[in-house]
Amino acid sequence: MNNETEKMENNIEETAPEKETKDSKAKLKAKAAEAEEKAAKAEAELAELNDKYLRLAAEYDNFRRRSTKEKEGLYTDCFAEAIAAFLPVIDNAERAADYATDDSELAKGVLMLNKQLKDVLEKMKVEAIVSDGEQFDPNLHNAIMHEEDDESPENTVSQTLQKGYKIGDKVIRHALVKVVN
Repeated sequence: MNNETEKMENNIEETAPEKETKDSKAKLKAKAAEAEEKAAKAEAELAELNDKYLRLAAEYDNFRRRSTKEKEGLYTDCFAEAIAAFLPVIDNAERAADYATDDSELAKGVLMLNKQLKDVLEKMKVEAIVSDGEQFDPNLHNAIMHEEDDESPENTVSQTLQKGYKIGDKVIRHALVKVVN
């Protein structure tokens, strides 16, 4: 009987480690699945946070570019307004220079003043809009008169009544013109 008892004890001992191993494997698989699930959640959260970061960085770059562009536009607008305030003075100086034909000191002074004003405009990159003989452009010209002329092409500026001015592509004042129909 001792022999049988020993066999039973050995049998019990052999099945006990098998059960423990099966339980341990099941627990390990469950823990591994749980760890994989946590890792997947962490990766998804990381991807979401990374996406939010990239969007925020792009939004900030756009804001910075837009702000810079607005500042430049504001500077150009203020500069154009300041120049526009002086345009009537410049017009009057040009008219006076047109009538300063004699050699008097006053005429010389008017011509010098007119030249200085033109030099200042040139230095500030303000250009007069050249119109006579050019095609009418509503972005540059303001047609206040029309005339019939069979010799000139249609929609051509025949006479500039008041000079227009621009800085780069920004028009400060449209040229007042007479247009051929």
